[in-house]
Amino acid sequence: MQIKTHTASDYAAAQRALLPPGAAFDWPANGFGDALLKGMGAEPTRIGGDAQIVLDGAIEAHRPKYGHWHISEYRRIAQEAIAGVTEAPRKKACIGSKIGSRLWSAALPAFPVDLLRVDHLVGPARVGCRVGDHLWSTRGRYVLRVRYYSSVVHPKLLWDALSAFKQAHVYLWFEDITGAGGSYGQN
Repeated sequence: MQIKTHTASDYAAAQRALLPPGAAFDWPANGFGDALLKGMGAEPTRIGGDAQIVLDGAIEAHRPKYGHWHISEYRRIAQEAIAGVTEAPRKKACIGSKIGSRLWSAALPAFPVDLLRVDHLVGPARVGCRVGDHLWSTRGRYVLRVRYYSSVVHPKLLWDALSAFKQAHVYLWFEDITGAGGSYGQN
């Protein structure tokens, strides 16, 4: 949106048009009355010059950053945040193993473990909800449950990526896949 800019002379002409008719206000060009009106038009001219900058900034600040916030987009953002994070190889449980070491039986076949799961939003009850839907208080926020494998994925990576992407009414709930829950950061 483009704002039309005006000069001090434009504002002076507009003010002159508001004056009552009569010889008292028939001021000569570049005289005292003309200088007074142009001086009064200087401030609106200065403010009008900055108005376009303010308007452009306001439009940009309120422009949606993303076209949509589907669960698939949240999952994509989370997966991109942990791209490159790999699971450390598991060791066979043996004498001398330490608490917290990733242990596994060598007799079991190796299988991939999901490092991350982003569950669908749990939201407030609304028209069209069915029995069995996950519901929340009507004044509640949508809850996005982010389940991660704590010994491999650091939740700060996920927090930074998802909090930059999420909408204001979405609450991020971080939960270790092993079952220890809680929120990370502040929503």
